Amino acid sequence: MCLNQPSLPPPPFYDAVEPVDFEGFLMTQLNNLNSESVQELGDFPEDDLDIVFTPKECRTLQPSLPEEGVELDPHVRDCVQTYIREWLIVNRKFQSCVSFQQAAPRPLNVLCDETGRTTLTSCDFNLRSLQPDPRLENLLQHVSVEDFERQNEEARRANRHAELFALYPTMDEVSSETIRPVPDCPKEHLGNRILVKLQTLKFDIEIEPLFACIALYDIKERKKISENFHCDLNSEQFKGFLRSHTPCIDSSSQARSAVFSVTYPSSDIYLVVKIEKVLQQGEIGDCAEPYMVLKESEGGKSKEKVEKLKAQAEFFCQRLGKYRMPFAWAPISLTNFFNFSTLEREMSETESLNGNRKGTTGDRRMMMLPGRRLSERSLNSEDNYAVSNFKATTLTVNTFIKQEGDRLSDEDLFKFLTDYKRSSSLQRRVKSIPGSLKLEISPASEVLSCCLTPELLQVKPFPENRSRPQKEILEFPVREVYVPHTVYRNLLYVYPQRLNFANRLASARNITIKIQFMCGEDATCAMPIIFGKSSGPEFLQEMYTAVTYHNKSPDFYEEVKIKLPAKLTEKHHLLFTFYHISCQPKQGACVETLLGYSCQAARPQPPQADHLVVLSSTQKVPSQSPPIKWVEGHKGVFNVEVQAVSSIHTQDNHLEKFFTLCHSLESQVTFPIRLMDQKITEADLEHQLKLSIICLNSSRLEPLVLFLHLVLEKLSQLAVQPMVIAGQTANFSQFAFESVVAIVNSLHNSKDLSKDQHGRNCLLASYVYYVFRLPEPQRDIARIGILVAYSHFHEELALQMVVSTGMVRETVFKYAWFFFELLIKSMAQYVHNMDKQDPPRRSRFSDRFKDDITTIVNVVTSEIAALLVKAQKETEQAEKINISLAFFLYDLLSLMDRGFVFNLIRHYCNQLSNKLNTLPTLISMRLEFLRILCSHEHYLNLNLFFMTSVSAPASPSPSLSSQVGITHFQDQKIASMFDLSADYRQQHFLAGLLFTELAAALDTEAEGIGKVQRKAISAVHSLLSSHDLDQRCLKPEVKVKIAALYLPLVGIILDALPQLFDFTEARSGKGRTGSPDEDQESTNSINQSIAWAIAGNQFNLRTSGAPLSSLPYKQYNTLSPDTTRNLLICFLWIMKNAEQSLIQKWIADLPSMQLNRILDLLFICVSCFEYKILLYHLISKSSSPLCALILLTYVALLGNDRFPGLNENLRWRKEQTQWRQANERLDKTKAELDQEALISGNLATEANLIILDMQENIIQATSAVDCKDNLLGGVLKVLVNSLSCDQSTTYLTHCFATLRALIAKFGDLLFEEEMEQCADLCQRVLHHCSSSIDITRIQACATLYLLMRHSFSSISNFARVKMQVTMSLASLVGKSSDFNEEYLRRSLRTILAYAEEDMDMQPTLFPVQVKELLRNLNSILSDTVKMREFQEDPEMLMDLMYRIAKGYQTSPDLRLTWLQNMAEKHAKKKCYTEAAMCLVHAAALVAEYLSMLEDHKYLPVGSVSFQNISSNVLEESAVSDDILSPDEDGICSGRYFSESGLVGLLEQAAELFSTGGLYETVNEVYKIVIPILEAHRDFRKLTSTHSKLQKAFDSIINKGQKRMFGTYFRVGFYGSKFGDLDEQEFVYKEPAITKLPEISHRLEGFYGQCFGEDAVEVIKDSTPVDRSKLHPNKAYIQITFVEPYFDEYEMKDRVTYFEKNFSLRRFMYTTPFTLDGRPRGDLSEQYKRNTILTTMHAFPYVKTRINVIQKEEFILTPIEVAIEDMQKKTLELAVATNQEPPDAKMLQMVLQGSVGATVNQGPLEVAQVFLAEIPADPKLYRHHNKLRLCFKEFIMRCGEAVEKNKRLITTDQREYQLELKKNYNKLKENLRPMIERKIPELYKPIVKVHSTTRYN
Repeated sequence: MCLNQPSLPPPPFYDAVEPVDFEGFLMTQLNNLNSESVQELGDFPEDDLDIVFTPKECRTLQPSLPEEGVELDPHVRDCVQTYIREWLIVNRKFQSCVSFQQAAPRPLNVLCDETGRTTLTSCDFNLRSLQPDPRLENLLQHVSVEDFERQNEEARRANRHAELFALYPTMDEVSSETIRPVPDCPKEHLGNRILVKLQTLKFDIEIEPLFACIALYDIKERKKISENFHCDLNSEQFKGFLRSHTPCIDSSSQARSAVFSVTYPSSDIYLVVKIEKVLQQGEIGDCAEPYMVLKESEGGKSKEKVEKLKAQAEFFCQRLGKYRMPFAWAPISLTNFFNFSTLEREMSETESLNGNRKGTTGDRRMMMLPGRRLSERSLNSEDNYAVSNFKATTLTVNTFIKQEGDRLSDEDLFKFLTDYKRSSSLQRRVKSIPGSLKLEISPASEVLSCCLTPELLQVKPFPENRSRPQKEILEFPVREVYVPHTVYRNLLYVYPQRLNFANRLASARNITIKIQFMCGEDATCAMPIIFGKSSGPEFLQEMYTAVTYHNKSPDFYEEVKIKLPAKLTEKHHLLFTFYHISCQPKQGACVETLLGYSCQAARPQPPQADHLVVLSSTQKVPSQSPPIKWVEGHKGVFNVEVQAVSSIHTQDNHLEKFFTLCHSLESQVTFPIRLMDQKITEADLEHQLKLSIICLNSSRLEPLVLFLHLVLEKLSQLAVQPMVIAGQTANFSQFAFESVVAIVNSLHNSKDLSKDQHGRNCLLASYVYYVFRLPEPQRDIARIGILVAYSHFHEELALQMVVSTGMVRETVFKYAWFFFELLIKSMAQYVHNMDKQDPPRRSRFSDRFKDDITTIVNVVTSEIAALLVKAQKETEQAEKINISLAFFLYDLLSLMDRGFVFNLIRHYCNQLSNKLNTLPTLISMRLEFLRILCSHEHYLNLNLFFMTSVSAPASPSPSLSSQVGITHFQDQKIASMFDLSADYRQQHFLAGLLFTELAAALDTEAEGIGKVQRKAISAVHSLLSSHDLDQRCLKPEVKVKIAALYLPLVGIILDALPQLFDFTEARSGKGRTGSPDEDQESTNSINQSIAWAIAGNQFNLRTSGAPLSSLPYKQYNTLSPDTTRNLLICFLWIMKNAEQSLIQKWIADLPSMQLNRILDLLFICVSCFEYKILLYHLISKSSSPLCALILLTYVALLGNDRFPGLNENLRWRKEQTQWRQANERLDKTKAELDQEALISGNLATEANLIILDMQENIIQATSAVDCKDNLLGGVLKVLVNSLSCDQSTTYLTHCFATLRALIAKFGDLLFEEEMEQCADLCQRVLHHCSSSIDITRIQACATLYLLMRHSFSSISNFARVKMQVTMSLASLVGKSSDFNEEYLRRSLRTILAYAEEDMDMQPTLFPVQVKELLRNLNSILSDTVKMREFQEDPEMLMDLMYRIAKGYQTSPDLRLTWLQNMAEKHAKKKCYTEAAMCLVHAAALVAEYLSMLEDHKYLPVGSVSFQNISSNVLEESAVSDDILSPDEDGICSGRYFSESGLVGLLEQAAELFSTGGLYETVNEVYKIVIPILEAHRDFRKLTSTHSKLQKAFDSIINKGQKRMFGTYFRVGFYGSKFGDLDEQEFVYKEPAITKLPEISHRLEGFYGQCFGEDAVEVIKDSTPVDRSKLHPNKAYIQITFVEPYFDEYEMKDRVTYFEKNFSLRRFMYTTPFTLDGRPRGDLSEQYKRNTILTTMHAFPYVKTRINVIQKEEFILTPIEVAIEDMQKKTLELAVATNQEPPDAKMLQMVLQGSVGATVNQGPLEVAQVFLAEIPADPKLYRHHNKLRLCFKEFIMRCGEAVEKNKRLITTDQREYQLELKKNYNKLKENLRPMIERKIPELYKPIVKVHSTTRYN
């Protein structure tokens, strides 16, 4: 809905009231209160917020720090200080108290012992032969009603759950809105990590040491994405070759495992392995050739060559051991170690090139690589790859690519990798070297043992005894990573690129570069800070590049990693020295020949476009060098790339300038300051600093984020500390504030940075939570920075927020959360830093600051309202600001004067109400706001909950929550506690506001209010849940006071009664709609709950069992099931925890109308908290999906007794169990299902026990006189409803005890006034008597016996109760699928035992009558046993039920019950017409009874009035005055034997007829109903009825001939196996379009299961069965398709399609035969037998099969068969010709069958056989003539059809028409002589006329 549309005005009570002066009230009242109860909830701590200093988590054993003994620059010092400083966190001391903690579980108390179940195998119907169940000892004892009730209450109160919400599923969606997520702690960025272990490196010949180096490359980005990892896999022998060149071997250089980090996984990432060897004479190809041609294993000459080569290699190692040369390399694709949906290409190419692999591709994809993504970093969707799950995979690289001396650069490598990825044929174009590198790739766990960082620091845990460590390899991400620096890192990577000495002397050929980091110009100034390679020292003073033999312009691929000094000076520089290496030893020649030098300043600069520095030569060279000569005349000949990875060097000009100028204020500096190319004087310092502050936001985002913490710290310092610069006061506050605002805006607007659910930038949230601290006044101030006045940060920040303007102001309030949290944290530190003698809250902060806060809140509220009323909705933004403001005030409640904050809340509420004109939006915003405030850990104290008590001053104000109002009969003092009065809202301010929102939301009918209502209810629900699980609220006396605080909620819930979802209707398949008489379309089941109202409420039929007729009619939207459930659990919690005496006093003073409302509410509660979950519990135990499916079906049919509840002290645990939908439950583990089952059972038990407690309160608080006012009925309805729902054994035990107390207390009223309830009660109790659980059965038996005993002794009305029990049992066995006949028989035996043991009743007739009743019940059970036998045979089952119903001809109540049972069965099988007929018969039975009682013209005259609906109904007229008297006690006492009952039955029948498509019958039904409705002036019902009639007539018009009514088959049973069915014939009615094979397969399959497949045979033809030819041990079934048969006179009345398919009794089938026994013969031999069957009753009937009572057969001679066929063809032609609108296709099809060339032999052959000659037998003359006339009409119809077709054809069918015409003429000519030939004898005159001649 559009938010700026006006809607209903808010209710008059909606404005927030003036809150109580909280601090003043406390000072005066706190001393008078019970201090213990107050202290339970924190005793209003003054220091609620605590400042906690938390040490930073350090990954390494020693923190990363600069080298010791060096005086650091201020900037470096600040950076290091920031990285090692503790986190400063504002902690809420008591917030943990409101978390969902678990109470210690009590011992398990299993209330249902499975051993109590017994299995009965005896089917003996003699009750005395059965062993009765144990009897209740005190049932027959004389106990006063008061004692009985007291005992019941004590039993109910024992062993109850203290916390209701511990059993209730948590609401996940609520917590996210009311809880600020704790930001992730800033930490070092680690991408997705993989561990690579190099295991072995071998070649076919082993002659020299080889050195491996691996790194990651991204070919798409064309970037090296990791540093190098060097590994030495040589044997000790080859390591010995280099011992003279290896001064020492540090353990860190012996690593063979590397941990690579990949932030942006890609399919283009390759692991490149480079192999180097010791420099020797010769090209790379020459040195590699032996590896390609020789094999050490071959022996002979090869072995000699190998030994020679090994000796040669040893020589070169000793001479040139410190120089390397390129040798070979190999690429390894990492595609299979990352999971990409777009990657289908397998690693076949890599396998072909790199050899075999251990572990399949599938293995690699199975596990997720446990990479960690920090919340601060957000990736774009295309980058958001998941690293695939894979197991540790061992790879063997079998082929290496020889290095090419002129293709060594990274550019060449990327080009090769790109080609390699594109084409697998590339390997043929390169020279490969056979070898074997074995490595293992696996996911790297979070914690790795014995690991080193890129700076070689030891990572925790690091065992001392491990010699070979693992190394973390530094990542160079392909794109920016926005994670602030948290550790000190200062590395420099140097990459020599290429050198061009092509024009130099010939001596410069084998060129290497020595790289050194110098701290001066002397040769001794080389610093040992270059990281070593493998098997050597950790740090070196120099590093040499690999040599390319005889190449004057070599490319280099070396990576030199340097640990930069923390303090860099002008003297620090990189020195490159170029040498020629003499590979061949010469007399007196040195190995190295100096070629030149170059140098580069060491300070990392902001990166250039390509990170490339081009140097010509050096200006400063070591002193021993010869005089300077410039190479190539200053031309650039050497390219080098330098890359810094530093957390102290910003590499951004704007940041560099800002930090430099800030430090110039803090330390002694000399002016002018040189800053890059700029000189800054002291006079210009202020201007330049302000300029640098403004330009901060122009920095690149990545460096700004990297140094974010330091930047914000410096800006905070500038905001509060004015300086004197050059004699002038410089105030930077506004500039610093605006810069912070700009940075906040940039970070929020960046798409690369993530936000939490409240829209807060994660980096900023993390900064405020962990990093920010109050700027400290500088103690050591330089002369230019004299401190003038240090203002408090919170005051300065608030002031800047207030005075900001324009875009700055807009941004401040857009991202207000950041500034609010800064304010709160600074205020908390300010309070923490105060002296020990804390001032009271009122005087903590200055008045000016309070004014600023008030202004800020008002402005923010206005901003929220402005966003909501804009034309373009900005709801999301408004909601975020609203939440931010709520959290701000939430925090202020812990710091400031709470009365002041309450007033801010009131101003917010009223200001929003005045500015918003859309009520749902207004309530929604205020609700979100209040939900956050109400989640405060001291919410109860803030509401002064301890002031709630019965003695509290009552408010005289009228009720705001109740529209009905509380009458003057009530005690206002108690009533006011349930009232949302002005006093309540003032004293309990936050609770009053929340309840006001809830009441307003429920009272509003605006569009879109449903979501708001759900939100309001969930807010209250969350609050109560938090109280219930709060460890401070465990004491009962505390809970009583809390419950008293929530009493006004009860009134609100009662008013919302019409809006609650009705779970009773939901259970019966129908949902409550807004209008009580709205048309219900669902007719899948007969809704028996209609009966609740049929007798009691005249024609006001409600499909719900809830008696809501007392409510004023108002249209409300209905709440959803979940929302209703959440509201009802709140109601039950209050009722459970409130002072019970208070509840009783309240109930005692309520008028009956209000009490009925409470009973209505309890009724809904019962259905809402039904015990359901064990369905899934059972399914979880099934071993297969099929078993699960069977269980689903089985359990769906089971009732309450199959699911006993276990009252175990279990609770819902947020972290383990989620409340899921049914379709998700099968995914859960067995443990989770068991947990859910137990908890759900306990919840259902506890909820229903609370409801039972309330009913007891109502019973006890109400006198017997009052009970006449329908209250007893209301209580009974709730109890019966609870017995109808699935319940635990525990609850049933207490419920039956309450029922017995009710019978004892109100027996007279129960049997006189509440007979309908008594009937339902009998049925439910009887149902539980069939329970398989001993405890339930014992309780039900005792209750049923007590019911019968009281009915006899109190009012001697046992006959009526007997009838109710008998009818209940009949209904139970007919409908209930979970009914157990054996257990019920056991219960009957127990009742018999009670009767025999009851000494008080022995002198009376009661025992005799009980025995008679039990005998009748036993006979019904016998019928049930038979029904069970035919459970799978629907026709036989219906026959049996029909027979039982017919047996109760003299007992109308029972007959009606069985008819309803039949209707239920039919409806379940979707035989809606038959179900409707059962109800029509039942209605006719009721009509017969009513016609006996009184004669009303508007009532039907018995069953005769129903003849138009069905002729079968007359059988109900057998009940007459001769058989029974309607006045006899107990006869016709059911609820249906009334006018409203009759209407109810007929209305249900009409619905079923409509569903079955018999719309004409609907009209006939309503012809009986309408006069009754008219007589009662029920115009609402008449409206609904005529609407349904209109719908029925519309359906007749629209559907007409398209309806399909049924298909009929004759089924005959033959064989002794069928028993009574032998030689019986039936007509079966099957669903429309049922084919013969379908019914044949069904019957054959069913009886095959009964008798065995081999024993059943289907007779294929329809000829008469000869019994003598049948096998005596087989069962035969003959099935024939039959059609309705009508005489000619009948067809005059059966005009419509419906009439030809309704009231059918005669059916016909034909059997062709010949005289010699064959079924088929020539035309002249073909006879036909027409068989007409007459059934006992007309279809449709109450059954789907009816006995055949008469069979007639007619034999047709061949010529009669021919006549019949020709008449049929002629009729088809006539119909097709005269059809409107014409159907050309149908016409042509019929014509083709009549005159087509291919079939014209058909009619022609018939004519030639029968008409060619006049028959010799005169008896056949008339048949011959009739056939001739048939042909005459046939040929005439053919002519008409041909002419009609001529008019219908299109141009392309002319030839077809001509062909038809030709065929027609040919046929006509052939038939003409036969048609024209007449039999003379038939045309002779009957009387001969003689002529006479007159003569004149």
